[in-house]
Amino acid sequence: MYRDSLPITALPAWCKLNDVNFLDSKVEDLGGSKGFGLVTERSLNSKETFDIPTLLTVPRDLVLSSEAVEEHAKADGAFRQLIEAAGGKVCF
Repeated sequence: MYRDSLPITALPAWCKLNDVNFLDSKVEDLGGSKGFGLVTERSLNSKETFDIPTLLTVPRDLVLSSEAVEEHAKADGAFRQLIEAAGGKVCF
């Protein structure tokens, strides 16, 4: 199934609906052909920073990982069959 991507203007609403938070960072147009990127609002230089800042929080259920795929395959027989038909391995 093909899905059109959302415009960047929809990101704040999507983040609010999915409990994604930007902390000391923001998404910004980097100009030209670079597109958008995550830009920090504070120094990340280790000489000026005594702690490792959290820039973004993402709920665990939004993170796509091999563990998440394997867990979903345990609960969904059709999905498990699809994984097996594709070779039976989940790699990232």
